This record gives sequence, structure tokens and C-alpha cells, in this order.
Amino acid sequence: MIENLRNIFASFFVALAMYSKLPAPQVEWQKKNMAYALAFFPVVGLFCGLWLLIWRQAVALLHMGSLMWAAGALLGPVLITGGIHLDGFCDVTDALSSWQTKERRLEILKDSHIGAFALIGCCCYLLAYLAFLTEIRPDMKVCLFIGLGYVLCRVLSGLSIVNLRCAKTSGLAATFANNADRRGVTVCLLLWLAVLAGCLLLLDWLWAIYGLAVAAACFVYYRWLAYSYFGGINGDLAGWFLQILELAWLLLVFLLQRLGV
Repeated sequence: MIENLRNIFASFFVALAMYSKLPAPQVEWQKKNMAYALAFFPVVGLFCGLWLLIWRQAVALLHMGSLMWAAGALLGPVLITGGIHLDGFCDVTDALSSWQTKERRLEILKDSHIGAFALIGCCCYLLAYLAFLTEIRPDMKVCLFIGLGYVLCRVLSGLSIVNLRCAKTSGLAATFANNADRRGVTVCLLLWLAVLAGCLLLLDWLWAIYGLAVAAACFVYYRWLAYSYFGGINGDLAGWFLQILELAWLLLVFLLQRLGV
């Protein structure tokens, strides 16, 4: 029993160390320590959501404008995660823009240098992210909805790693997938998903339906793109999907507010 608890805590620390810049004890990457790491991946989303609520209060107390609100809301998750998923977004953008073979695209994903298309794509992404946040009125419901979206992105990204085909047998995604207790992690992430769906429905049932539909559409598109252009998923593609869903979530909030839904 004690050994099992120790392994679970180790998995939690592995998840924090890998997917965030939050302080966490150093844990050796062994199979027993990584078995449930992906089950704790959504916890990073909770910290991003908590930051959003704290920042909203700071903006209100200091009477800051929409640009300051948007800048803080954008930078918070990037600083918490260390930009690991944004790095994946850049790599995938570069690979897709190359119009090369699957093998060459996978080689581009491994390249540590940033390409011109990656830089252009990253700038466009951040500009769109900032623009949507600037136009969104940050009331409590909106901040809770966006915060739950951060968690949902990580639940679906984690599910993809343990259930979709990996493009290669090596790499971070393959390492986490191979060392994971796939059934246990899948059950945990599905429980996360059920709780999130319940919270979203309680917050606003109509927004929840639209949000879950957008998330499902993004996931289907992610699977199709990964299989069609790369032969499977990897860590960069999982990060790319997470960032795409975050942006789509903000676009949805913007539209729902503007349309008065």
C-alpha cells in the first residue's frame, strides 16, 4: 500500500516536472514512477485556471484595461508550462509548411532549430490569442469556463497519447505511452472528462454543449491530421493539438459573448 502511494506521488511529480515549470521534487523516470503521470497532466490545467482567476481579481482591483488583462491571461499559462506545448505547435507548423514526405516531416519535428514558418505561425497564433482575450469580457463565468478549458485540453491530449498510434517508437510521447498503465490512465482521464463535463453543464449548459462539440471536432481533426501527415502522434503533435483547442475555446467564448448566447 505504501509502495503504491509512493509510486502515485512519483507519477504526480513526473507530470509536474515534465509539463510545467512548477517546483517539483526530482524523480527518476522509471516505469513504476511514470505509470500514472498522464493521469495528473490535467492538474497543470488547474494551475492555469487558478492563475486566470487570480489575475482577473488583480485587474479589477488595480482598474487595469483590457490589454493588460489579455496580456496577463496569455502569459500566465505560457510561464506555468514553460511554453512546452507552444514549442510543439511551432515544430508542427514548420513540418506541415514543408510539404515534405512523412519521414521528412518527422525529422523536422526533431530539429531543435526554429524555422521561418514556425516563427510566423507562432506570431500569428499569439496575436490571435491576445486579440480574442482583449475582446472577451472577463466576468466570473467566462474565467471559470476558460479555466475548465485548460483542464479539458490536457485531458484530451493525455487520452490521445495513451490511446492513439504513435508515429515512432521513440520520443517523449512514446516513452510516456509505453510506461503508462494505459487502462488505468484512460479510466482516470475519462473520470476527469466526466467531472469537467458536469462542471461545464452546471456553469452554463448551452455553453457546455458548444464547448464539448468544439473539443470533439478539434480532437477528430487532430487524429486525422496526425495519421494522414505523420503516420501517428508524438509529443509535438499532442502539444499542437492542445494549443489549437485552447485557441478554438477562446474563439468560442468570444462568439458566444458577442452573440449574447
